Amino acid sequence: MKILLCSMPNVVPQFSAKTWRAPNLAISSLAGNVQPHHEVFLADLVLKRDTLLPSLKEAIEKYRPDLVGLSAMTFQFGTARKIAAFIKGLNGDIKTAIGGYHATLMYEEIASSDECKPFDYIVRGEGESTFRELLEAIEGKMRFADVQGLSFCENGSFVHNPQRPLENLETLQLPRRDARIWKGYFFSGKGLDMVETSRGCTMLCNFCSMNQMYGRSFRTYTFERIMKDLANAKKNGTRYIAFADDNITLNVKRFESLCDAIVEAGHNDLRYIVQASTSGIASSPSLAQKMARAGIQIVFLGIENVSERNLKIMNKGNILDKTKKAIEYLHNNNILIVGGMIIGHAEDREEEIAQNFEFFDRANIDFYGEQIITPYPKTDMRDILINEGLVTNLSDYSKYNGFWANVRTKYLSSADLQFLRWKYKRRYSTFFKTTPVFKANFPLVNLIRALILRPYYRIKNFITSIGKTERDIFEKDIERLSKMNSFFDDKV
Repeated sequence: MKILLCSMPNVVPQFSAKTWRAPNLAISSLAGNVQPHHEVFLADLVLKRDTLLPSLKEAIEKYRPDLVGLSAMTFQFGTARKIAAFIKGLNGDIKTAIGGYHATLMYEEIASSDECKPFDYIVRGEGESTFRELLEAIEGKMRFADVQGLSFCENGSFVHNPQRPLENLETLQLPRRDARIWKGYFFSGKGLDMVETSRGCTMLCNFCSMNQMYGRSFRTYTFERIMKDLANAKKNGTRYIAFADDNITLNVKRFESLCDAIVEAGHNDLRYIVQASTSGIASSPSLAQKMARAGIQIVFLGIENVSERNLKIMNKGNILDKTKKAIEYLHNNNILIVGGMIIGHAEDREEEIAQNFEFFDRANIDFYGEQIITPYPKTDMRDILINEGLVTNLSDYSKYNGFWANVRTKYLSSADLQFLRWKYKRRYSTFFKTTPVFKANFPLVNLIRALILRPYYRIKNFITSIGKTERDIFEKDIERLSKMNSFFDDKV
């Protein structure tokens, strides 16, 4: 059987496709775990954002798949549905399957609405074993009804099989990077790839969908398997590795040992990006030192908020002191920080939003990962916000990516939140205020910024702001960003 697995082209405005183009690890892992007699091709559509439909049509005609699998997060689901419809329009005999977070959380709602029409199958949960058995069922080697974690269309309606237990990570094979049909993955101009060392999270954050996919579990790969995965990525020319773990610091001792193993295996010639909690980083002074020796260059740090009240609402506890210590440990070792910030809580006024950006500025946070709290499906936070009457967009999931305001506060409208996020990000932009750690990591880039880019953009911003208010500039910027993920123009 010929199989084409596709990830979606949609990107979050904070992560411009001009500087960050990452492969989808989920479809690579599915490809690595199907039976060897199948032909599998991987199409990361983020690489073809400017020529989406022609490139997709060309891939369908060239590889002639019997089955197309689509992986989508919540804000990408509408695009996945249109792509599936487009494929069916090209060849109605091609079977289509949808998987990922949104399909896992919302499979009943999808199956009971018109949204299910372009799909033949819904693969729920992690997917590797379910997808492999789906292929056996299509080949007639087992019954569709016996495939755990699968929803399938039968006589015009969907049947939902029982949930599949979590994967045994010791049985999973390496991702199939060689099956990618296009090239061009990069971060800051250098080759980028994805690797995972663990799955799941045991933390109680009520705004996150992670526990709906994995439960509150934490499972790890062996170091031997991780080193093989890194070696495979290096063989494919990568220079940056983004660890896909939701929270690699859940087991700090293991993370320290992983850093040692990376050095011992000689893989510290790569540069790494990880996501971590402030509590984990702050718990061990030696951890940041080992991270630096291993080549970890950037940490997405879950600062979340600097308000004790808001941290309590999110089930985070008062972590501010740990946040300050984590920032100190990382910066002392020249590790860059992307600060995770969540604004738009029920009691937020402009002062609270400004307070978060001001803290980031004082702490020399190197990059801002600010988000407006989002009522993701099936999360406890969604229920809380709905009960308080604070959700302003219940159903347009294309806006559910942390950038767009789908809520209001008791004092600020959604439009106010959108503007204030833009206003304070613009005021404290680290593009214009370079941090000491950024200078140490990227001296050449900093020089180009200082001598060319900053003067250019300052002049450009000055000229474009003549005769315009701050709101005028904001509206134009938002209009541009709102079109970022528009691919179809009603063609599908």
